[in-house]
Amino acid sequence: MKLRSLSLAIAIASSYPAFADRAEPARYRPVAPLNTAGIPQSGFLGSGSRPFELEVPTVVADLTPENPGEFKTGTVYSLPIPVTPSLSYWESVAGGHASRIRISTANAVGLRLHLVFGSVPPSLELRLQGSEDVTLPAPIASTEIHGNELWLPVTRGSDADLEIFVGADVSPEALDLRLDKINLILVDTSGASTSGFSAQSTGLAQYKEYDLACWSNDPAYPALQTAAAATANIHFLRKGSSYLCSGTLLRDKGDTQTPWFATANHCLPDQTVADTASFEWFWQAIDCNAYTTDPRYGQTFGGAQLLWTEFNREPSFLRLRNPPPADVYLSGWDTAIHVGDPVWGVHHPRGDHTMVSKGKVTALQKTFTDSGQGGTHLLDEVQYTYGGTEGGSSGSGLFAVSGGNAYWKGSLFGGSENDYQDSVYSHFAGYYEQIKPWLTSCALPWGGSIPGGQSVTAYQKPTATQCAAVAEVRTCTDGQLSGSHTYETCTYVAGASCTLPWGGSLEDGRSVTAYQIDKAVNCASVAEVRRCSDGSLSGSYEHQTCTNSADSASMTVVHPAGGETFTAGEVVPVQWQLTGYGSKAKVNIALSKNGGAKWSLLKSGARNSGSWNWKVRKSQATSQALIRVCLPMTRKTPAICDVSDAVFTVQK
Repeated sequence: MKLRSLSLAIAIASSYPAFADRAEPARYRPVAPLNTAGIPQSGFLGSGSRPFELEVPTVVADLTPENPGEFKTGTVYSLPIPVTPSLSYWESVAGGHASRIRISTANAVGLRLHLVFGSVPPSLELRLQGSEDVTLPAPIASTEIHGNELWLPVTRGSDADLEIFVGADVSPEALDLRLDKINLILVDTSGASTSGFSAQSTGLAQYKEYDLACWSNDPAYPALQTAAAATANIHFLRKGSSYLCSGTLLRDKGDTQTPWFATANHCLPDQTVADTASFEWFWQAIDCNAYTTDPRYGQTFGGAQLLWTEFNREPSFLRLRNPPPADVYLSGWDTAIHVGDPVWGVHHPRGDHTMVSKGKVTALQKTFTDSGQGGTHLLDEVQYTYGGTEGGSSGSGLFAVSGGNAYWKGSLFGGSENDYQDSVYSHFAGYYEQIKPWLTSCALPWGGSIPGGQSVTAYQKPTATQCAAVAEVRTCTDGQLSGSHTYETCTYVAGASCTLPWGGSLEDGRSVTAYQIDKAVNCASVAEVRRCSDGSLSGSYEHQTCTNSADSASMTVVHPAGGETFTAGEVVPVQWQLTGYGSKAKVNIALSKNGGAKWSLLKSGARNSGSWNWKVRKSQATSQALIRVCLPMTRKTPAICDVSDAVFTVQK
């Protein structure tokens, strides 16, 4: 596969940033790593003895890419009749019901299934396995589904099984989902020979490349292993076809463990394409020139939120919607780069295993003409002496090794049509200020993070200064306790209930002084503004609200997350996570059309199911929309709220 054809137009004098900034690499620490102990040996909950059989006919696809240098892998096949739960046989399994859909194709070497949801019940789980997948399927939980549609992970082989599970509280017939499209991957990116598929081009790396493991004797090898553990092979869809690119996880200075991700603009140029992305980790050989894949291999599906992109300088900066595997690394980065610097490229040429190329920087900030899309780009040039880059390498990271660590320097745009060792990358220092707020984020003591330059109000644990004003005497008479106050002291203790509300008992005829929960009426006196600057959070107060209970209740808006575009008439699932409260809690959902300056109520008293369907109206059209979900303030607790991370668009 040829790279994007570039022609040199203007050579700009080498430029250097006025300052250099850096972050160190770190291992990713997932909040809730996958527990595979509960996965049955078969990988599925049901027997699958009566699956719904779906046979896809032979599909002929032209795999010529839209632009030079892109690596096109397949096509999207729309089912004439979508598969719905009513067509499947449901069997009883532990905790609920399960059905199986079996997809068979004539000429695909991999599959991606597309699901559309009317609603997502909390108990929904999906399990997926291809005919050539070697790992058992881990369940896909409802919390991993963002929005009303989802491209599932990539499966290998011409066939795949999809199991749908719902809990006993859900009627399978009432389940509102459908399988409507299938991405047929026709290019063999696994290295196995596959005959009979109808495509005009196939294959892996065309030129001399070097597996990561081939550098095991080089002093830079440990640092390159870290860089490879931050590198992903990206599957995405655009205009009815599937493509491959590469990209890199980046660490922020505050070590918030947020999965920031960098790739190229021409790979993930807008939110629609970013929604389709699936990321493969540890897609690398265990030995030099070996076929066997690293057993740590895994995928992150569900797309990514596009935070910033630009055509001229060619980067795209995103945040993954679902967490990557536990063993990946968040790459360090450095804005300093000079002509003559030794550098390494870590990439997936034509979807092959992780390859590592070695070379040096030959020019900074040159203007190149894009022969495919038109226009120009301002890029850094690298000449490789070992290996190079190819189609599918686009978006991959350029690294310099220093002090035993690898530091990311930018993302690959492409290279010369005639020389695969001549490559050009985005000039990170040139757009660092645009993505700096995210790369200098700060972790919050109660969970989550804020970007650099932003502030948040934090609280101490409130003191019981109003005890006398909220006390009453409760007397025990003939087994009945007078009064209503339910706390023994002004300090709330969760879960205390017995004969006395706070535990224990009281003899007949005796009295006891009881209290309301401390209202913390002096919130303003115990609050401080904590500001995030260069990854460090000022101040010391540790609580999100004036109430501090053992539950550490918190609200998180999951969807819309920001960057999406919705159309009037569309049903959009508003999704949230409220910790510290059960499903009987009620929340209020509001919409802002002006970035949070003013709010209008969409739903009052919605059940805390984690999801509520919002039917978009024409009158709600705006490019500055935000969603807010709140647990309302009560006599005992302040309101707990969260807002979409960034604005999204509503169009008529």
